[in-house]
Amino acid sequence: MEDLDSFIKKHRKNEEKASDFVTYLYSLMDKYGFDKNSNLYNKANITRQHWSLIISGKVNPSLQTIIKIVFVLHANNRECKYLLKKAGYTLASSSEYALIIRYCIENQIYDLDVLNKYLEERGYSDSLIY
Repeated sequence: MEDLDSFIKKHRKNEEKASDFVTYLYSLMDKYGFDKNSNLYNKANITRQHWSLIISGKVNPSLQTIIKIVFVLHANNRECKYLLKKAGYTLASSSEYALIIRYCIENQIYDLDVLNKYLEERGYSDSLIY
């Protein structure tokens, strides 16, 4: 007979899938060496006040805020997908806007100026990410 701990470990959902947005964000920050919140939110051009609201769960981050975080972290496509999903978003294949973002992530183009250039070239001037 299998012991209880082994059973739980074997049947527990993937930690990545089971965690909430903030927990998963912190795990990505640890993975990518962001030991201080301020290092991330400053690079992502997010105010301390807005960051505090996001981390406390008082506001849901916007799609653009999450994309900025993903680009600062240099997160891969899978990590981006999970982070977005936990906040209620997706980068759908039916959306050219989303595909441009996915193209940058999948090709490790983490420069927002380049992303914005691609978006602008395709007519998304009103949806640039700053």
